[in-house]
Amino acid sequence: MTILTQTVRELEYSKLRILDFYLCFPAEIAKIALPQNLQGIRAVAKEAKNKFRGPVSSLRTFHDLEQIQNSATRLLVASDVFDSKKLEEGIISRTNRTLPDEFSRPLPDSSSQTGMLMNFVMTQLSALPLRGTGGLKQRSGLMEYRYDPI
Repeated sequence: MTILTQTVRELEYSKLRILDFYLCFPAEIAKIALPQNLQGIRAVAKEAKNKFRGPVSSLRTFHDLEQIQNSATRLLVASDVFDSKKLEEGIISRTNRTLPDEFSRPLPDSSSQTGMLMNFVMTQLSALPLRGTGGLKQRSGLMEYRYDPI
């Protein structure tokens, strides 16, 4: 939700699910096949492994999160925070509905390790394409990408 309130107004639901996973488990960023220009964050993510206990299996945890993410999405659609028609197309789009103040809290300071990783997910990872070779699905290994229309 933070992604859609502070950075982006609209994105693919699959991309939101992947980004949400990395916000929950920031140390897992170290396992992404990142483009050369984004490799510097890997060291920060590896340091986070000591602080954040990661999942035993990233892929299994990602799939286990799906039910929670689906429930949260349905709740936000029912609350008119997300556009229901866009969701039918696989797109999460924020409506103009005013959010509670809790959603507007500032993110952790970007100079902290956690803040750097959250900022990376919301700006750099969210800017990567979702589909195809070099897309977020392929780079993360969390979703099948070979049969995506390009």
